Amino acid sequence: MSLLYRIITFLLMLFGILFVAPEFWDAVKMLPRFDIFKWFYLGAVVYVVLRLMPFLQVNSRWLETTSHEFSHALIGLLFLKDIKSLKVSENGSGEVWHSGNGIGKTCISLAPYTFPLFTYVLMIISLLLSAPVTPMYQVLMGFTFAFHVKCFAWQTRLDQTDITSQGMVRSLVFIVLFLMINTAIVLLATRYGFADGVERLAKGVFRNFVMLWVKEF
Repeated sequence: MSLLYRIITFLLMLFGILFVAPEFWDAVKMLPRFDIFKWFYLGAVVYVVLRLMPFLQVNSRWLETTSHEFSHALIGLLFLKDIKSLKVSENGSGEVWHSGNGIGKTCISLAPYTFPLFTYVLMIISLLLSAPVTPMYQVLMGFTFAFHVKCFAWQTRLDQTDITSQGMVRSLVFIVLFLMINTAIVLLATRYGFADGVERLAKGVFRNFVMLWVKEF
């Protein structure tokens, strides 16, 4: 990865945080609306209760590691990488090997820390439904997103190879930016549906960009 590429993408991520932050905050401000998120909260509580049960903890740890490695592999496929192997061990460790050029390396390495895999699977499935926002959908959104939050809390460490390999500052900026984007999408999708949620976020980010551009120039 060339120095110029790293500098350009780093600056783009910094500007991205500036444009995304207001929309992320607007989405987070909806959370006290119990009338909107009561089913979402129920799903999160169900996950927490199940995760605390001793007989489920071992399998939960395996599933958390599996989702971590699958996130690496899925984003690798999106960047046209050749996935050579994906391994998950009983002790909770795992690894993914892929070949290809350096394009997308940061996204692939840091995807598990920002990409709620099962929540996105659910949101994509919801596109096929005539009524995508239902109480059950919201319960599952809360359940799967709570799973991602638990994975993030367990797996995110400053000495993680995924993070140190990309540079500490670069990794933290990437994680902040895409955590904001994906969290905003999840919350907006819970209220409005996936397609409308993404559209609202995109319009908001574009509006912030235009307002800053007009202000500066």
